[in-house]
Amino acid sequence: MKIFLISSWLLLGSYFSMGQNVIQVEYFLDADLGFGNNTLVNITPLPDGTFPFTVNLGGVSVGYHKLYIRTKDSDGKWSRTSRKNIEVTSPASSRVMTGEYFFDADPGFNAGNPITISSQDTAILQNFTAATATLPIGYHKLYIRLKDNNGNWGQAARRNMEVVNLPVSVVKGGEYFFTSDPGVGNAFPVTFANPLADGTFSFNIPLDNIPTGADTLYVRVKDSVNQAWSLTRWQTDSLVTSVQSGLWSDVNTWSNHKIPASTTVVILRHNVIVDIVAFCKSLTPYRNDVRVTVNQGIILNITGH
Repeated sequence: MKIFLISSWLLLGSYFSMGQNVIQVEYFLDADLGFGNNTLVNITPLPDGTFPFTVNLGGVSVGYHKLYIRTKDSDGKWSRTSRKNIEVTSPASSRVMTGEYFFDADPGFNAGNPITISSQDTAILQNFTAATATLPIGYHKLYIRLKDNNGNWGQAARRNMEVVNLPVSVVKGGEYFFTSDPGVGNAFPVTFANPLADGTFSFNIPLDNIPTGADTLYVRVKDSVNQAWSLTRWQTDSLVTSVQSGLWSDVNTWSNHKIPASTTVVILRHNVIVDIVAFCKSLTPYRNDVRVTVNQGIILNITGH
C-alpha cells in the first residue's frame, strides 16, 4: 500500500472566529467531491497548530497529482482549501546505481571516469572528486551523467570550470617566544631544512633564549607564498624552570608552581634536591655550577619522551 505522510499547518485566525477549535481535516486528490464528502481525518481539536496525518495512495496512478487539504472548526465552518503538488512513484522505480564524468569531449557511455554512488536511491546527493592533473591550464567543460539499475543513462549535466596553476605553499620557517608576545616577526626565528606543506618540524632552543620563570612555549609558522603567519599555538607546562633553590617536591621551586611531570622539560637555574620519586622529560642545568642532588632511596626518572 502506498501512503503519503503529511503535516498540515494552518493558521486559522483569518478564517474562524476566536475561540473555535479545528476538529477535522479532509483531503482529496485531483477532484473535489464537495465539502465533507472527501476523505475525513479526525484530529485532536486545537485552535491552530500542526496536524500530522497519513494519505492513503493505494490505487492512485504513478505520476504527478494535486493533493488538496482543508479543515473544519467546531462551528462546522470549513477553511480555504490548500493545495500541494505531489509525485506518486512505484516501489519498483529505477535507482541511481553508478555514474561517470569526463572533460570537454564525450568518450562514450561507460568510458568516462567512474563515480561511486555511496547510497543508491531514486534521488541522490553525491560528492566526488574530479581528477584534473592531466588537464592543461585554462577553461574546460565538466560533464556528469548517472546510470540506473536498469542500465539506462541519464542526460549529461555540464559545468564550466577553470584549471589554474597555483604555486605550492610550504612551511618554510617560524618563530617562538616565552611569557609575552613581542609581535609577529619579532620573536626568536627558526628555519626548517626541509620545508613541507604540512608535517612535523623540530628545532633547537638555546638555553639563553629561555627566560627565568618560563613555563609556556609559543610557536607560529609562516608560509612560502603569501608570507602569511599561522595562528599562534602554545604548550603550557611542557617547559618549566626553577625560580629558587629548594626541594623538587616544593611547588615554589618551579616557575609554574607545579611539580614536573614525565612530559616536562626542566631547565635548572638553581640547585634542587630530589626528595620524592620524580619524573621529567629532560633535565638541563643552565650553568655548570648548578647541581641536582637525589636523596638516598629516591629515584629521578628522566623519560626522554
